Amino acid sequence: MLHKTRGIVLHHIKYSETSLIVKIFTELFGLQAYLVKGARSKKSTFRSSHFQPMTMLDLVVYHREKRDLQHIRESEISEPFHAISTDIRKSTIALFLAEMLLKTLKEGENNTEMFDFISSSLNFLEIQEKGIENFHLFFLIKLSRYLGFYPQGTPGSGNNFFDLREGKYTSTQPLHPDFLNKEKSLALYALSIARAGELSGLVNAKTGRSELLNAILIYYQIHLSGLTNIKTIEVLKEVFR
Repeated sequence: MLHKTRGIVLHHIKYSETSLIVKIFTELFGLQAYLVKGARSKKSTFRSSHFQPMTMLDLVVYHREKRDLQHIRESEISEPFHAISTDIRKSTIALFLAEMLLKTLKEGENNTEMFDFISSSLNFLEIQEKGIENFHLFFLIKLSRYLGFYPQGTPGSGNNFFDLREGKYTSTQPLHPDFLNKEKSLALYALSIARAGELSGLVNAKTGRSELLNAILIYYQIHLSGLTNIKTIEVLKEVFR
């Protein structure tokens, strides 16, 4: 059966001489794998440029429940992201976020609120000029709300530590090593309450952007199974060191 849906491309691999298998987070069906026959052929009605990570598409798809591979009938770019494709900072962030989404989303689970959050975040990233270096930190903290482990409580009033295992601020230093000190806890909270246009200066190299990113990744790994070997992380750190 044919359906119209929006989609956000997360990953593609070559299949046969001319085709692609593309992982797309769709508004209607959640994360799906699509076989795009002839996508790399010169005569194809599809453009391979449509299937780059974090491209937003308007799709007409065939969908059958419990099939490992679905098929795309039509695709058009719905939001042309010129800055994301040409600005090394933004393109690096986009690749990192695509990899994180690919490894955290479960296939077949649709979540329209999460889809709207991701699509609006990409639109913010496209137009933002200030605070880009903190965007990936902001995104991961906001995304955790939709994944079910958003930080609970607030720092202050003696709550000087954020317990990564418990997912909350606490006044007592945890007996395990997975926690943030007062400075990092305050930075994490500032990110969690910020809006996309308010990221400039929230976290910098002096306050430990790289260390905070490592802590957030540990936070994700604690609460999500199988999240390992993030390939884009070193490039991201190099661009924003």
